[in-house]
Formats: sequence, structure tokens, C-alpha cells
Amino acid sequence: MINPIKIVLITAVLASGCSATGVSSAEIVVMAPSSMVDVIESIVDDQSVAPSYAGSSSLVAQLRDGARADILITASRETMQVAVVEESVLGEPRLLATNHLVVAVADGNPGAITAITDLEQSNRLVGMCSVEVPCGALAAEALTALHLTVAADTFEPNVRSLATKIQLGELDVGLIYRTDADALGLEVVATDRLSEFTTDYLIAPISDQPEPEVEALIDHLISSTSVRAVLDDLGFGSP
Repeated sequence: MINPIKIVLITAVLASGCSATGVSSAEIVVMAPSSMVDVIESIVDDQSVAPSYAGSSSLVAQLRDGARADILITASRETMQVAVVEESVLGEPRLLATNHLVVAVADGNPGAITAITDLEQSNRLVGMCSVEVPCGALAAEALTALHLTVAADTFEPNVRSLATKIQLGELDVGLIYRTDADALGLEVVATDRLSEFTTDYLIAPISDQPEPEVEALIDHLISSTSVRAVLDDLGFGSP
């Protein structure tokens, strides 16, 4: 266990892209994608947590606009690389976990989805993540590789938003991460090859000379057996 560290996931401030001027310098500010919400809530104990998340591309945009943070977690290598190239992140990215896509359906499977090819039919309400965020980019890659053309009814800004719409029955089906389907108890339709399309979660300190507490937290998230057990339980793959 690391020493108690106060992690603050800035809520409305980061969501709006404003700078986090009200944050104490003693607090570690973590930016994380929406698909990591259950992880952070599960592994942080004896610490004050105010969870709020956004799509990885939105987090990178917030850093670009000057938002304060100590750690960035992204749901794809490509998104982290944008932050590195823009020098919003100066620390070395490290692999934290992996994830893969599933076909998730609303309760009772009202769209009678039996295969991923059913998403091509116009009488289904289909949701996708925006291609600007990792889950949308991965879904687009998968559909192209599988030679499928899907006219989605909505493109959501992050995977948890999409998963929630499926859970509420606002959509018949959507391509989301396995972990979000598990977290919300969504039924998943077995599909050939879709699990081959995976994404890497990277974690990095914002500074190239992070405070010891920041380095300790990152090391804990990557190396702790208890954290690995939580990631496994929530459906994330090992690095």
C-alpha cells in the first residue's frame, strides 16, 4: 500500500476545460477516461475522491487549454501520443491495462441482435462512440476490418455515456468496452473476432520531474497485486 494520498478527479472544472485554480497544491490531480471510473473508485481507499471523467481526447484538450493535473490516463496509445507531442505531458507513459470491444444490447434484447452483422440493419437503434475518442476509433477500425457498414443513430462523447443509453433502453445495441458492459450488467452478444480489437490504457505523470507522491501513486497503480486484482475483476486485460 502506498501512503495515504488524496486524489482529486476535478469535476465541473475539468469538464468545462477551465483551469483548476481551487485545487490545493498538496492534492494529486488525476485525469482519467470514463471507462476507468469503476477502477478508480474501487482501488482508492482512505482517500478523498471526487470522481469525474471525460473521453480521452477531451482530457487531452483540457490539458492543452491549461487545466492543472498531475497524472493523465488515456484509453489509447494514440491519444496519449497527442498529449506527448503537444508537450502537455512530459513524463514517460507506461502501460496500465488493456480492454476490448463487445456488442452490448438493451435489457431483453429488444432489437433481437444475434450477430454483429445485425448492426447494419436500419430497423435497429445503434449507438457508437464518437470517432474522436478511443472507443469510437476502435469501433471504426473493427467495422472496417470486418467489412461492415453501420449507420449509427448516435455518436456519444465517451463510452460510459453510450453504455448508459443502452442500459436505459434508449438504444437497442452499441459497441462498447467489455468493462463498461460488465459494470452496468449489460447483456453481451457473442461475436467472432471482435475481441481481437483491443486498446491500451497508458498512464503518465504530467511533469518530467514529478513529485515523489505522484511517482508512488503511478507505481502503485501499475505494480500493486491488489490493483491488478481489481482490474482483472472488472474485466481489464493485463499489460
